[in-house]
Amino acid sequence: MGDKWCLDNEQTMKDSAGGKQGSKLDCCDPIATEEALIQSAPLPHERVLFWGSGSPQAWRVLIVLEEKNILYRGVCVTFSSGVLKSPFFRSINPRMRVPVLIEPMDKVTGSRTTLYECSAILEYVERTYPGRPCMPSSSNLARFAIAEMRFHESNELLSVLGDLITYLRRVSSEERNQTLLNKKLSQVEVELNLWESYLTGNAFLVDSNQPYLCDFTLFTNLAYAVRCGLQLDGLYPRLAMLYTRICARPSVQNTWPPHWKLTEGTKILCS
Repeated sequence: MGDKWCLDNEQTMKDSAGGKQGSKLDCCDPIATEEALIQSAPLPHERVLFWGSGSPQAWRVLIVLEEKNILYRGVCVTFSSGVLKSPFFRSINPRMRVPVLIEPMDKVTGSRTTLYECSAILEYVERTYPGRPCMPSSSNLARFAIAEMRFHESNELLSVLGDLITYLRRVSSEERNQTLLNKKLSQVEVELNLWESYLTGNAFLVDSNQPYLCDFTLFTNLAYAVRCGLQLDGLYPRLAMLYTRICARPSVQNTWPPHWKLTEGTKILCS
């Protein structure tokens, strides 16, 4: 699953002492055992994000933490190792998946907030750390509501994409039901055309000048599909431009899934 990004301890202490709220990321080995997972547990003062390389849900949280320049330590786990099913990780998230965000310990109560489910994490981060906003101001309620709607709606794209990709991976070309396959392909096409229409006249989904949570969520879903062979250029020009714009952002370049840099995608959507 590639390597993990983690904070350099010395740099973390320097940044914390200087009041810096960003993160410095270095390459380390991914977590593949429960023992290593326990050793990576957050210290009382730390904010830790457990994530997995290539997970669209985890990636969008990484992007937003970087966009908002929030200090955190990233712990990357390998999916194939089964470490997500270990007792230690299940004590963090009983649903046994990433991302999971653990906040620093409250100095007064001694408790700490642990969050899973990426949409909940993103909304929590946005409301708790309003600097460098990733949502429009709620003073414009209509614009805020549209951004909120697109944010939750964007999961529909990942749902139909995941359904199609899972079918293509699990069923050989000789055994595929063409009628069923055509239905799944049509669902993806309808969904992509809908998102293409949402971008009419805008560089991003809500604001022409600034991406919001909905844009980062849509982007990570598109990036996963592109790695699996989806062609945007020529077919979905507005989505292609949004993909290119967000790809160029430092927050995305700094958090690009490590194993994507080292390996080619399956391109299964080209089959």
